[in-house]
Amino acid sequence: MAEFATDQAEGLRRLFGRDFVRIVTLTSSKAGLGKTTAILNLAAALAKAGKNVMVLDENSGRGNLGSMIGARHAHDLLDVVRQGKSLEEVMIAGPQGISILQAAQADLSMDEEERLVDCMSHVARPADVVLVDTAAGSPGHLLSLSAQEIVVVLSPEGSSITDAYALIKMMNMHYAKRHFRILVTRAKNAEEARAVFDNMSRVARRYLAISLDFMGHVPLDAQLRQASRLKLPVVEAFPLSASSSSFRHIADSIVRWPCPAHDEMSLGDFFQHLIQGSRLCAARA
Repeated sequence: MAEFATDQAEGLRRLFGRDFVRIVTLTSSKAGLGKTTAILNLAAALAKAGKNVMVLDENSGRGNLGSMIGARHAHDLLDVVRQGKSLEEVMIAGPQGISILQAAQADLSMDEEERLVDCMSHVARPADVVLVDTAAGSPGHLLSLSAQEIVVVLSPEGSSITDAYALIKMMNMHYAKRHFRILVTRAKNAEEARAVFDNMSRVARRYLAISLDFMGHVPLDAQLRQASRLKLPVVEAFPLSASSSSFRHIADSIVRWPCPAHDEMSLGDFFQHLIQGSRLCAARA
């Protein structure tokens, strides 16, 4: 009975808690592991499921999400606070109506921070899900206090596993993060991905006293590579492919994750946390 009541309360929060936004940050130890490809496809799959999705991209240059879909960022968040641009003017539209926002690569004054938070609090099309794509090799200033869910992307290669473990250890030590989700890319099959996760989970639990959850895997798939060449999400270009099925399954699981009762926030709250995290990182540096 208590479990039913909890599920009912969860359903009511989803129905009426329109200010709630789920923040999911994807990070990896290095470039080339398919993190940004995963973000693009998860965003598209979530949008196809009826969610308003925003991607906050910390990457710059050819490695960012805009270049992956053949679009170019003319502006970033800095133009919102210093040039008076609206959020709608600096966002670019991605597949399935996702919004892509380029992060600012500069320190903000107190007044600029307040303006940014105010803009986010009054965005015309509030996001249900924000996916944060951090720069590879570092959790970045976006991660420290802002993420409700942290996803570490890795492949079955030994060096990738070792580097991912080191990244998890660093985030645990510096930001007191104690729970992470693991996404395994380039897996030969589900069994290989699960074995990678099980080994890492045992080590993390024993030596770091932290918990890992298996988010899923993305199989080796020629159609995923072809979709990337076409600058399209594989869930759109090849919906019957193995990788497309995996991305839809993972997106469905994200929708069903329980709302963090202690961490419900609006988009404005998220950026307030983001700014606090940036200050913490600057002070530590």
